[in-house]
Amino acid sequence: MKKLLLLSALLILGCSGDDDSNSSNGCTDSLAVNYDADATQDDGSCMYSIIGDWTVQRYTLSNGSNVMDDYDYIDYTINSDNSFFQYIRPAGTNDEIIVTGTYSISGSNNSTLTFYVDDGPTNQTTIVSISSTTIELTFVTDTNLTADIALIRI
Repeated sequence: MKKLLLLSALLILGCSGDDDSNSSNGCTDSLAVNYDADATQDDGSCMYSIIGDWTVQRYTLSNGSNVMDDYDYIDYTINSDNSFFQYIRPAGTNDEIIVTGTYSISGSNNSTLTFYVDDGPTNQTTIVSISSTTIELTFVTDTNLTADIALIRI
């Protein structure tokens, strides 16, 4: 009888606790470019593409100015060939300004996004965060103000 109780106790102890043999770490967001369908725990490794159509949801300066007060919209089309189109409609007009150029991604952890405008200035931004639906950017303007921009996928 003692042997049966001891054997039962060992079986219960041996089977208790979490069984991690079926869990794997990886990207669990199905909208990420490196989605791992076998991953059961998100390890923070998800990567997202900036390719596509985006609209500026927020564009504020460190002095409190809302840049979007002057525009009906600022939209971007970012292409896989490193070109981009920016569509800008100043508020109260029917005019649309189209800016073209190229971009590059560089820096630590691919956190620097640089826009090279065909006929204008270069704008180097820092990617604060990125998901499948939102890109948060920050940069220092030519007047030494910090700009905070949120783009949402359209």
